[in-house]
Amino acid sequence: MGESIREVLGELIQRRVKDPRIGFVTITAVRPTPDLSKAQVFYTVLGDERERTATQAGLESATPFLRSEVGRRVRLKTLPELEFLLDDAPVKGQHVDSIIAEIHRTESPAPGFHLPPLAPDVENHLMRAIELIEGASSIGIACHVAPDGDALGSLLALALALNERGIPVTPTWDGDPVALPAQYDFLPGSDLLVQTNDFRPPDVALAVDCATAERLGRLEERMKKAKALVNIDHHASNTKFGAVKVIDETSSSSAELVLQLLAKMGAEITPDIATCLYTGLVTDTGRFAYANVTPKTHAAASFLIQRGVKIDEISQKLYESYRFSYLKVLGRVLDRATLESDPTFVLSYLSKKDREAIGVTMDDTDDVIDTLRAVRESDVTCLLKERDDGKWKGSFRSKGATNVGAVAKALGGGGHDLAAGFELDGPLESAIETVRKALG
Repeated sequence: MGESIREVLGELIQRRVKDPRIGFVTITAVRPTPDLSKAQVFYTVLGDERERTATQAGLESATPFLRSEVGRRVRLKTLPELEFLLDDAPVKGQHVDSIIAEIHRTESPAPGFHLPPLAPDVENHLMRAIELIEGASSIGIACHVAPDGDALGSLLALALALNERGIPVTPTWDGDPVALPAQYDFLPGSDLLVQTNDFRPPDVALAVDCATAERLGRLEERMKKAKALVNIDHHASNTKFGAVKVIDETSSSSAELVLQLLAKMGAEITPDIATCLYTGLVTDTGRFAYANVTPKTHAAASFLIQRGVKIDEISQKLYESYRFSYLKVLGRVLDRATLESDPTFVLSYLSKKDREAIGVTMDDTDDVIDTLRAVRESDVTCLLKERDDGKWKGSFRSKGATNVGAVAKALGGGGHDLAAGFELDGPLESAIETVRKALG
């Protein structure tokens, strides 16, 4: 009974109560008395003490309406008196999510295994996102242009889970065409992808792994036309766009955060979904070698392995299935590499003419920088790759002493402290000089 009341109250507060005093509320529990004469309604709300006080006043004003609607929808003979109480357990770090606990209790080879808890503010935004998703008539999901493993894995995992629940979903990104790069063509869910031009403004839009709205490319305006735009990301440089911001800088990847969202929704983490999420996890952590790896990253990986991930098969697909032409690309980039001084960094480049001569696309060159960065003499590595439109796509990597995310941001890009990207116009010589000055 309490669970039914909780679901009805959540929907009513979200869609029917228009009191501006009420903030982002999540109903965490409803505890009715045995005779149903009263019901304590526990909730959380985003914001400071002032916003919590205003929300409490708004809920109390709406209580008569909510009580009447609950009675009608749940079909109760006796209408319980509703008492709204702020649930401060998340603030104290003691909140335990019953839904995720139930998931871990079923079909798990390790009884009692739990995903680590999220920070209270992230948890609240995540629960708000779930409310929007579950009430949506259609959902559009988009990741950033030129998606990497984390963006693709997160996008497809969400699409598979929501499609399984019968929610109309259109996953895509700004691409021509929208198709999985060869390195990721083993990922399940590609049949759900739609082309960029076929994407229409949805009821609810989910932007995944995008530090800025501009990273959505041509989809930005169409995503913003949705009734609600949810921003799901882990980048420290995220600009906090969207109505609901599920942003957790402590997560190693967006895939780690998407796993939390799906688990709390009660979605079944199938082997296909687990494969997508594990791919995002392993690629964005450099095979669990980067500084963004935490105990909860390994906990997430363990959870996914229990759901059917084939580690050896994914590893082979990602890192042992390059086309022979990749060796030609790697050879050319390594031959051009220089150890710059004042400041010291490793630099190389790959032109459009190079790619055309070898017969590869930009997608075929993603991992080249990982070989370049394995140099003892330098903390920072930079690789410039010329796109088809003549612009230079730059990638930074740092071993820890330099915050390349800040450098990339100054160049109009963004990313993480140790891995970031940017774009530059103009000839190669100008681009190289710009990089030198930015790192100086």
